[in-house]
Amino acid sequence: MNQVMKSLSRLWPLIRPYKSRLIAVFFFGLIISLCNVAQTALVKTLFSEVFEKRAETIALFGFEISAWHLPFVFPILYLVWGAARYTHYMILIMINERVIADVRMRTVDQALRLNLGFHSKFESGSGGLMSRILNDTGVLQMGLSFFGDVLREPLIALALLSYMIYLDWKLTLVLLAFLPIFVAMTRQVSRSLRKYGHINRQAMEAVTADIKESLDGIRVIQSFNLEDTMSARLKKSMDHYIETRRKIVSREEAVSPINEFLASNLVMGLVLYMMSLILQSKATGGEFLAFLFAAGQLQNPIKRLQESFVRVQQTVVVTDRLFGLIESDDRVPQAKNPRAFPTDWKTIEFRNVRFRYGEDDVLKGISLTVKRGEVIALVGSSGSGKSTLVNLLERFYDPTVGEILVDGISLKEFDLKDLRSKIALVTQDVFLFRDSVATNILAGRGELPDANGALSQKALEDVQYSARHAHADPFIQKLPEKYATGVGERGGLLSGGEKQRVSIARAFHKDAPILILDEATSALDSVSELEVQKGLQELMKGRTVFVIAHRLSTVRSATRILVMRQGEIIEAGTHDELVGRGGEYARFHSLQMIEQ
Repeated sequence: MNQVMKSLSRLWPLIRPYKSRLIAVFFFGLIISLCNVAQTALVKTLFSEVFEKRAETIALFGFEISAWHLPFVFPILYLVWGAARYTHYMILIMINERVIADVRMRTVDQALRLNLGFHSKFESGSGGLMSRILNDTGVLQMGLSFFGDVLREPLIALALLSYMIYLDWKLTLVLLAFLPIFVAMTRQVSRSLRKYGHINRQAMEAVTADIKESLDGIRVIQSFNLEDTMSARLKKSMDHYIETRRKIVSREEAVSPINEFLASNLVMGLVLYMMSLILQSKATGGEFLAFLFAAGQLQNPIKRLQESFVRVQQTVVVTDRLFGLIESDDRVPQAKNPRAFPTDWKTIEFRNVRFRYGEDDVLKGISLTVKRGEVIALVGSSGSGKSTLVNLLERFYDPTVGEILVDGISLKEFDLKDLRSKIALVTQDVFLFRDSVATNILAGRGELPDANGALSQKALEDVQYSARHAHADPFIQKLPEKYATGVGERGGLLSGGEKQRVSIARAFHKDAPILILDEATSALDSVSELEVQKGLQELMKGRTVFVIAHRLSTVRSATRILVMRQGEIIEAGTHDELVGRGGEYARFHSLQMIEQ
């Protein structure tokens, strides 16, 4: 029960805006419960007064009516009951939909703001996150619908119990004596469900991750004839998921037949007891039917409450998983009183910067000062720390030790959005949104088309200006719908060189003073690289640039070249200086000359 209350306390801030509607839900639930009691009272009156006593005038709810009018009360009562039930469920379902939409939005919003360290450590990757956002919230949605039963069914049960006590309080107390048996059984099943619920959610996360990986890697899978292997891998994950579902369903569904068996025994005892009273003329047939009818109706809310409590255990599991993500503190901390990024800054300084990933030291005491307008090239073997260094500049995560400063001001003192607005990024693995070419370029400034998807004339001119400077306009003009042409998922409808030029146009549109080029041309053929290099040369003009490259031909003109190895800068200088020293850079240069 404590875990259920903890889950509710986490969900309450999302439910609280709808508390006036919840009051309405409670009110209509009360009407439903009163209608159930009224049905029972009508049955008693019909049999006791009309069928047994043959009374022509009867008292009903304090009113004297003709016995011939009694049947007409039933449709009126069921009309009220149906209207109340419809309204009750409609309000409840719409609250549920809105809360789930809010949970999904918060989960996605949090995932977008968690640092890269979290995403790289998350075992099941983006597929696992998708499972939480879609599958776990689906389970939560079902659980919240059962929370509605917790609001309604106790009212119905209380109303029916009150009427049963009115009819025969001794017999009612005997029936209630069996309640601890139902409670004990429910608690036992609930404990088991929490255990297997966690395992089941992890199994679904693995299934989702395998499906996403299979779809993302379709080209490699087909190339290496891995179709059967991936299918077998997915089947193994799916079999594990189904087995955990079997264990959960077997426990959930076992509750109902056990309940039915216990209830049938209670009904048997009730019938025997009432038969003895009727034979001794101590009770009427109408009272017997009314009590039996009320007991039968009481079974449903008790069963629903028991089922709700069992199902809510799944809600506890997914709430823990979802809010474990939503409440994660793996964010880059924001400055409480941020300082404005200096417009006329002169230097960027890395002061004794160390970064640890898990047990490994990725950067080991980097100290470096970069003047505004310099082009700094970072070279070195894979894993030497080049990308980590520039990732720290954008505060995708913070240094473990040391700090990075702009004109003596720590990056931590700037507003995160303000800092990142000053840095443009062009990477090897170009990511384009599943939208038009124009929208992908507009994304450089966080701009979007209007509600109709159309661009204003000014926005279109700005986009074309950026595309021309990125040498992207010629190929865009040849596309079927020019700038309105969709690029497909991750830009899949464009070639590698075309995607990269759109990426450069996006960076142009951002017009940031600091530029990071992370292996921007390494995945391109020579012809595409030539076109992209033209755009990059335009983009680099007047900016402070950090270039990461394996091809040394792309960094020859850099102001300074920094050679990194195992998280340290081991050489620094111009291309000619480093070649002349005969060190690590000269060895890289010689190897590439031999390859060429």
